[in-house]
Amino acid sequence: MIKNRIILTLLLMILAASTTLAGDVIRICGQNVQNFFYSLDRERTQGNYVPISNYNTIEGRQAKAQAIVTALAPYEADIYAFNEVEAKGEGADGEALDLLAEGMSNMTGKPYSVVSDGMTYNLSTDTQGLIKSGFIYRTDKVAPVGDNVSTAVGYTTVYPYMMRMQTFKSLASGEEFTLSMNHFKASTSGDFDSDALKREQNSIALLKGLNAATDPDILVMGDLNSEMGEQCLKNLVDAGYEEQILKHEGDGAYSYWFDYGELIDHVFANSTMAQQITSASTLHIANPHSTGNKYNAYSDHDPYMVTLNLEAKTAPVYNYAKTTTLTAGVPYLMVAPINGLQAARPVSIDKTYEYQLTTDVTETNNVITMNDAKSAFVFEDNGNGNYYIKDYYGRYVYQFYNTSSGKYGNNTNVGVKSAAQTFTVIPQEDGTFKILNTVSNCYYIALTYQNKPEFALYNYTSLYSGQHLPWLYRYDATANPTGISTVESCLQPAAPRKVVENGCLFIVMPNGQRYNLQGMGIKYK
Repeated sequence: MIKNRIILTLLLMILAASTTLAGDVIRICGQNVQNFFYSLDRERTQGNYVPISNYNTIEGRQAKAQAIVTALAPYEADIYAFNEVEAKGEGADGEALDLLAEGMSNMTGKPYSVVSDGMTYNLSTDTQGLIKSGFIYRTDKVAPVGDNVSTAVGYTTVYPYMMRMQTFKSLASGEEFTLSMNHFKASTSGDFDSDALKREQNSIALLKGLNAATDPDILVMGDLNSEMGEQCLKNLVDAGYEEQILKHEGDGAYSYWFDYGELIDHVFANSTMAQQITSASTLHIANPHSTGNKYNAYSDHDPYMVTLNLEAKTAPVYNYAKTTTLTAGVPYLMVAPINGLQAARPVSIDKTYEYQLTTDVTETNNVITMNDAKSAFVFEDNGNGNYYIKDYYGRYVYQFYNTSSGKYGNNTNVGVKSAAQTFTVIPQEDGTFKILNTVSNCYYIALTYQNKPEFALYNYTSLYSGQHLPWLYRYDATANPTGISTVESCLQPAAPRKVVENGCLFIVMPNGQRYNLQGMGIKYK
C-alpha cells in the first residue's frame, strides 16, 4: 500500500507540474519613452513635458529612469521593447538601455540585460542618430538569436536606428519568434501628406526588411504614428499582418492622447504568430499620460503588452485557386505556361524596376500551393472600375515614360501609391485575363527573353508565338489541392493526463500506461 501511495503521489506531482508548465508563455511590453537620453548635453525641448523629460543632470536622468521602471517593472515582461532611447555615442560610459535593464533587475529581482545592436554613433556629427529603438530581456526566460538588424531597407540615416529586428528563443521550450520594433515618421512637419508619404515608404522598407527574419513567426510593434486605414498600415494588412490590440481590446483602444484618443502604437502579427497570441492591450494605468496629470508623465505615449503562448508550428502554406473572376483587395498569383508553369515574382527588393522574373509552380486540381505569400499581387479598386496593382511589399505598379523616345518602357516600375497607374482586368474566353495599363495601353504578357521566363508590359495588338496572357489564381485558405478530406490525427500526449472511462477516473502516462487513483497499473487484454 505504501508503494502504491508513493506511485500515486509521484503521478499527481508529475500531473500538477505538467499542468503548471502547460504552454510557453512569453510577455512583451512596448513603449515610446519620449527621448530618454543617457548623456547630459542633449537638447530636450519637449513642450509641456518639463518636470521629468527636461533633465540635464544625473539626478534628472535617474528620475526619468526611475519613473519608467516603476511603471513597467510590475508587469515583469520577458522582453521590453522601446522607441526613442538614446543612440549610444562613441566613447560613452553607458546608455539609456543599461539604466533600464539595471532598474528592472533591481526592482523585480529578475535578471535583465540589453540586446546589443552592434552599432556605434558619432553624436557630434551624426545628428540624425540621436534616438533608436532597442530591447532589454530577461536572461532566465529568453535569449537573442542571431544579430540585431535594421528593417529599414533602402535608408541610410535615421530609420536604420529606429527600425530594428531581433529573433528570440524561449529557454523553456526552444521555440523562436522574430520581434521587430519600429518608429515611423511623425506628423511634425506641418504637411500631413508629406509625413504620410514618408510613413508609406517606412512600411515598404519594413516589409522588405522582414525578409531577413530568421524565424517565420513575426511580431511587428512600435510607434507607427498612424491609425488604421492609413496607407502605411494598409500595406501591412495586405501583406497578411493582423493588428492585435484592436483584435483583443476592441475599437476603443488608444495609446496616445492629443485632442482625442488615438491608437498610433501598434502590434501586428503574421498568420503563424497571431495563432500564438493570447492577449494584447494598452496599459493606461502604468503611465499618467492618459489617466492622470499628463504634465507629470514620463512619456506622451502609453505602454502596451502582448502575451504569447509559443507552440511548435509547421511551416505555413498558401493555396491559390484558379479563377475566372476578379475580387478587389484579395491576393492573386499571375501565372502562365511559359516553360512549364511560372508565376510572376515582384520586382526585386533592391530595385525599383525590372522585367518581372518568375518562380516555377505546380498546379494540382486547379490549386497552386506556395510556402510564402511574396509572389502575390493585390488588385485594388480605384473607385472607377479600374484597379491599381500592388505587390507584397506595398509597392504599386506603373510604367515609366521616356520623353526622349516618346515611349513607355516595358519594365515593371514600382513605387508609392501616388505613382501608381490604373489597369483594366478583363477575363478572356480561354480563362486568361487581359491586364491592360489604361495610361500606356500596354498589357501584361508572359514570354521568354534571353532564355529567361518573365512577365513584361507590351503594347501589342496580338500575341506572338511563345507569348501568353496570364491566368489568375486567387488566395483561398480553404482550397484543398489533393481533393482528399483530411482526418485529424490523434497524437500521443506529451504529459500525464486525467481521463474518465466508464465512469472511472484514470491517470494516463505518455506511453499509454493507465493507473487508477490508488496508483495501481491497469492492464488491458
